[in-house]
Amino acid sequence: MSSSRSTFRPAALAVVLLSGTALTSPAFADDAADATVEGVVVTGVKEGYAAKTTESAAKLPLSLRETPQSVTVITRERMDDFGLVTIANVLEQTTGITVQENDSNRVNFSSRGFSISNFQLDGVPTAYSSGNSVMGDTVLYDRVEVVRGATGLVTGSGDPSATVNLLRKAPTREFAGSVSALVGSWNRGRIEADVSGPIFADGRVRARVSGAFEDRESYIDFYEEKKKIGLAVIEADVTETTLVRVGVDYTEVTPKGTTWGTTPLYFRDGSATSFDRSYNAAARWSTWDRNSTNLYAVLEQELPGDWKFRAAVNKRDSESTAKLYYGFGGYPDPNNGSGLTVADYFNVYEQEETAFDVYASGPFQLFGRKHELVIGANGYDRDGTTLNDAVDASKRPYAMTIPNIFTWDGRIPEPVVLRYGTPASIDHIKETGIYGALRFNPTDRLKVIVGARSSQYETKSDRYNLAGAYVRTANAYSEDKVTPYFGAIFDITSQISAYVSYSDLFKPQANKDKNNEQLAPVIGANYEGGLKAEFFDGQLYAAVVGFYVQQDNLAEVDPTVPDGFILPDGGTAYRAVTGAETRGFEAEITGQLTPRWRVAGGYTYAYTENAAKVRINTLNPRNIARIYTSYDLSGPLEGLTIGGGLNWQSEIFTAASIPVPGNTSAPGTNPPLLRVNVSQDSYVLANLMARYRFNEKLSATLNVDNLFDETYYRRVGFYNGGYYGEPRKVTLTLRAAF
Repeated sequence: MSSSRSTFRPAALAVVLLSGTALTSPAFADDAADATVEGVVVTGVKEGYAAKTTESAAKLPLSLRETPQSVTVITRERMDDFGLVTIANVLEQTTGITVQENDSNRVNFSSRGFSISNFQLDGVPTAYSSGNSVMGDTVLYDRVEVVRGATGLVTGSGDPSATVNLLRKAPTREFAGSVSALVGSWNRGRIEADVSGPIFADGRVRARVSGAFEDRESYIDFYEEKKKIGLAVIEADVTETTLVRVGVDYTEVTPKGTTWGTTPLYFRDGSATSFDRSYNAAARWSTWDRNSTNLYAVLEQELPGDWKFRAAVNKRDSESTAKLYYGFGGYPDPNNGSGLTVADYFNVYEQEETAFDVYASGPFQLFGRKHELVIGANGYDRDGTTLNDAVDASKRPYAMTIPNIFTWDGRIPEPVVLRYGTPASIDHIKETGIYGALRFNPTDRLKVIVGARSSQYETKSDRYNLAGAYVRTANAYSEDKVTPYFGAIFDITSQISAYVSYSDLFKPQANKDKNNEQLAPVIGANYEGGLKAEFFDGQLYAAVVGFYVQQDNLAEVDPTVPDGFILPDGGTAYRAVTGAETRGFEAEITGQLTPRWRVAGGYTYAYTENAAKVRINTLNPRNIARIYTSYDLSGPLEGLTIGGGLNWQSEIFTAASIPVPGNTSAPGTNPPLLRVNVSQDSYVLANLMARYRFNEKLSATLNVDNLFDETYYRRVGFYNGGYYGEPRKVTLTLRAAF
């Protein structure tokens, strides 16, 4: 098993900036003129890496400093600088977020020790499933906002991890366009195009078209992937105070050589394996195709008294087709490579989702002072259909074991599949809620947000036979829940504020116990507080945050079930943990130190334990540190930007079953097993970037990820194996604006 230890130590990235020293920079005054960035006209100060406002936390237009929660915004400029073409790439650079793969196509995200399940598209809730979702390409988005901690006010149910809001590209009032071509490691090729501007001379109707095509291979043997992504949106000023936007986006991902598991950590005799990072126990035809079409509409209405009304709706249809073959079970013989058992699978899953968000916000006068109010509603109605499709077990053209993993090349015939075209099950989830919040301004220095959300949640699973006839309803559950919210910000100085916030937690869960019974909803509370600051005329944001979370009914894998035990639906058995607590703190800095020097980074510590004071969620590192920077050179090197970053995380571990070391069990028999912790030690990854602007219209960007070619596992323990992280990767992007 790979071991990588590092001497890198996370610094208190923002503490020094919160000392109270007044930081100002007259140089920023010269940066306020209109500027052209990658062909897009930006009026006022460049956004750079620093965002001015966010509405993701409370549906109020608050600056990051005014928001009583931890917020990170990844801007379009930062995505372009570091080649962040997927949401996984973005979250890898986001403070406090862990990105882990189960295999080549399933990616999980977590924050503060918990899985991230709350995603939004332009503030409208949407589903994310590592097995079935496909919305991961950033060509569709202008920026990504991540609110860490509980967001029960505007999202309802969820973990105290984070909410990820993906903000799609919108038409611009001036014509702008760009094309780019990318080439990179493992025969990677990508083309992007983005055109935006007015349709008519008066500019009242505008449109934008954006898209990408990518074809790549991988460091994983015989794995390849093609992607097609497109967005078309039209926007109109219907009146002087009314804006309407209608759009559609489409994503299609077609992989081959798809894995469905991990690399074995131990041989049959209990000795550690030493497989290359290119290991793949899949068939060459193994695939997990996914596509998604999303229709959406937005209405924004200015109202009297500086009030505004916004209504948005998404209609999202997606489908995933999995035809998989993978050597996932057992332990290979170190001498002849035999011993891996195979799992094969054919499944078609379809999901229909309609989601909405509508709210009104604005100021009002009370006791001679100005305050703000927001009131709204949002929700989703989601049906996930699993079809009665399967591999024909009677006509498999291959063995259910891999004869020799050392010589495996994935060349086997495809199976016969049974397509009944009828539903096996339809899982229905519906959640709606109304929310409201008051932002009181009792003094010039104190702001208080008080709010609540009333949520109605219901779920059920309807089961059908092969003929498509209804059989029964399982796992029916419904609940109404009120989640209060409180936040307060106090300005210590003109640049530094202290804040506290509180939110209740509520999350129904699909996890089941060993008796196949659904676990009760997770309930609890999230507390947070710290210091926030803005320097250099708002160009630099910094924060130091502490948080505490208490939860009941938290699911953890049940250690009392035998190894290999699965539920009737193929899932894992969990048990509910009472009295789970999470403690931690964060430090973050984002923005510009000078007009030429940008910086973004942070450090997070999070520790979760159960009522017995035993650490749980150990696949999430206690410590995560990221720091990225870029600098525009001047003088003879004018036009050249250089930058880079470091990603560091501490050890992760989990329990797994391994053969007893030195055992001599006969081939074809199960070796005696030992339950141990498998781990990945701390590691640090270094990334570099360099961009040269030939002129205002043309630039070339070079990115090198994992500069020192660190070997490490992104995840351990899944199917008793490990999933390798990417080796060194180089990409070159040529971008032209017009």
